[in-house]
Amino acid sequence: MKKLGLLGTIMLLLLLCGCHEDTRMADLQQQYRMITSAQLSAEVVCHSASENRVFTVACSYDKEQGATTSITAPEEVKGISATVSGDRLTVTYDGTILSAGEPADICPANCLPYLLYAATDGYVTEWGTEILEDTECLRAAFDTTAGSGEKVLCTVWFDGNHLPIYAEFSQNDRVILTARMLAFESK
Repeated sequence: MKKLGLLGTIMLLLLLCGCHEDTRMADLQQQYRMITSAQLSAEVVCHSASENRVFTVACSYDKEQGATTSITAPEEVKGISATVSGDRLTVTYDGTILSAGEPADICPANCLPYLLYAATDGYVTEWGTEILEDTECLRAAFDTTAGSGEKVLCTVWFDGNHLPIYAEFSQNDRVILTARMLAFESK
């Protein structure tokens, strides 16, 4: 009888530990749902079969108005901006605004707003703790769908304050883009 009581206690403790983790992810997503505006910057790397291209981008996000991402490096494309608002994407360069249609895939222009979307409304497929560059992080993978209808897995490493420090965006089991956060401020 005592063994059954001890086993029952251990199972209850294991269930409570699992509930703590479920609450942790729910709390993280609720924190991101409450963001009304944010300023982000990141070093973004596009991974292709032939080469990796590195960009530095700055993003101004407003929950109601959408997001504008500007390339700040490399110099040859510095100043190009893209605005994502609902299901529309426009590109601006040197005062000229061009409609680019729907933001169909993950790219440097929409990856930072997409990260916020994934952290807010993505389906959590896995999570746990992991050390990234000497920082203990909460690593969470969010299953989402891009404008093209293709599934995107957005995996984000959050620091102890739930601030994103690194993200990977994958389609068809291949990492297509990574983002190392340089700054993140939100309201």
